[in-house]
Amino acid sequence: MTKFNQLHPISKDLFFKITILKTMMYCGVLWGLYHEGWAMTKDGDDFIFPFWLNGLQAHKYAKKHWPNYQPQKITPADFENSLMPTLTRLKVTPALYNATSHKKLKLSTQLMRHFFFNPQTASFA
Repeated sequence: MTKFNQLHPISKDLFFKITILKTMMYCGVLWGLYHEGWAMTKDGDDFIFPFWLNGLQAHKYAKKHWPNYQPQKITPADFENSLMPTLTRLKVTPALYNATSHKKLKLSTQLMRHFFFNPQTASFA
């Protein structure tokens, strides 16, 4: 039997990532910002496609950073058939934005498919 001598708390960053990944598994819908095309940004050398877990967070972010953009729902079909191939081709990294902490979690398109749109892990509403 394994015995633990000391338990250490996890970092806030790791806690944030675990919480987000758990939430993502039951979401089934994402939100992006759209105005004559999807909103994208740059983080260092990476091009980023920002997305949110709900429309309210996306709206708050747009109001402050991209006032001409509106939240738009991204369904599993939209992601699989249109968005994922485009992001992959353009080498754009999807990143889940958190409106309250201003943190982002970068994911590959394959991880997004697994966590958000896998019928075995997501419950589509």
